[in-house]
Amino acid sequence: MPRRPREEIAGGIHHAIAKGNAGAVITRDEHDRRQLLDRMAQTVERHGWSCLAYCLLDTHLHLVIGTPRPNLGQGMKSILGPYAQNFNRRHEREGHLFRGRFYSRRIRSESHLISAIVYVALNPVRAGVIEEPESWRWSSYAATIGRVPAPDFLDVAAVLELFDPHARAGRLALELGVRDALARDRIHQGT
Repeated sequence: MPRRPREEIAGGIHHAIAKGNAGAVITRDEHDRRQLLDRMAQTVERHGWSCLAYCLLDTHLHLVIGTPRPNLGQGMKSILGPYAQNFNRRHEREGHLFRGRFYSRRIRSESHLISAIVYVALNPVRAGVIEEPESWRWSSYAATIGRVPAPDFLDVAAVLELFDPHARAGRLALELGVRDALARDRIHQGT
């Protein structure tokens, strides 16, 4: 069965996910994570993207990005390809690092965008890596709510405006939204 073509449009916002081949790790240490974040930063700048959220876990990467031009595939290739080559060289391994084509879904509404940002923030908690989303340093969440300095490539202002026109109130609204979703998760899990 042929793959569906990627929905790339000028002005699109996408939730993209790249997973390790056969569930393998895509980062082994802090050096790898920094390299992957550097590739993301370079790509956001070069392709004119707006990075609204990201989360890097050992086995996969989440991005919520706006693409003013229809260049999602080209940009993801510029992140994943060179990173995989460097990873393989550094760790003396061969073969595919990432599983096939990356997943992406175009975000079509403001409520879907908010849900995607909250989902990405909660990803390390749901993966069982940490208990509080703001403590995962390889995610944009702590920077977006003002707990740590934001990397230059992260569009904090655009995210906060989704929640409130005033940055401080936007931070609080985002934090409350994430806390509510986390509380619902914990109720469903019985913890």
